[in-house]
Amino acid sequence: MKIAVLSGKGGVGKTLLAINLSVIFAKEGYKVLLVDANFSAPTIATYFKTIPNSNTMDEVLQRGGEGLENMIWIHPSGVHFITPSFNLVSLDDETLQNLFTIMEPLFPNYDFVIFDGPAGVEKDTHYVVHHSDGVLLVANPNYPSLYNALKVNYFAQAAGKSVIGAVLNMVTGKDEVSVQEAQQILETQIIGVIPFDPAIKKAVNEGVPIVMQSPSSKASKAYYEIASTLLGKEVKPKEGGSDWQAWIKRIIDFLLS
Repeated sequence: MKIAVLSGKGGVGKTLLAINLSVIFAKEGYKVLLVDANFSAPTIATYFKTIPNSNTMDEVLQRGGEGLENMIWIHPSGVHFITPSFNLVSLDDETLQNLFTIMEPLFPNYDFVIFDGPAGVEKDTHYVVHHSDGVLLVANPNYPSLYNALKVNYFAQAAGKSVIGAVLNMVTGKDEVSVQEAQQILETQIIGVIPFDPAIKKAVNEGVPIVMQSPSSKASKAYYEIASTLLGKEVKPKEGGSDWQAWIKRIIDFLLS
């Protein structure tokens, strides 16, 4: 299944949702390809504390698709990810179409392909939506974020794609739009609510997905609940520290490699 994670505005937690869901799916034994489809502002590699100076989409594109397998990065969680470089500045229709042409042969090899798409409704959003099976919206509980996400909902529907649902992120429960009103605005089911959690900042600064670094945190539990809804079965972080410690060792090795 190919899922496009999209938002109406930047900074709402879209990339973190894409990353942490991918890690949970991989932990459950699924083959996962995480695609940084925010071509104008790629961030997935940097969330993993990696600078994509080589083995990138545009590098393979320049070689006419040669060395396709070399653009796959493997995170210690088991997630495979691909990314453009920071040098990719041309986003005309030909470039965007060619990018997806070189990626498409990879998709059948995975149970899940998660696109971390661009914010808003831009030209590249069209290509991301077109190549997905469904769209997962992300918004914060405030009117500007919600109504911009609603626009993405309409965009996806106009493209003939189903909207899986929406996720509310950075929820404090104080002085913000309620979950019920947010669902009415978005015109789709809210399948998850992620509370504001200071532990996320530490995880981001250390380049470790929070479901790996702090599996018992409030945000991690919310990510697991969303993953359970999408998978149609209950998934939970493992109890105890052995799994967490093994992951951390693998991440350190990844960062030092």
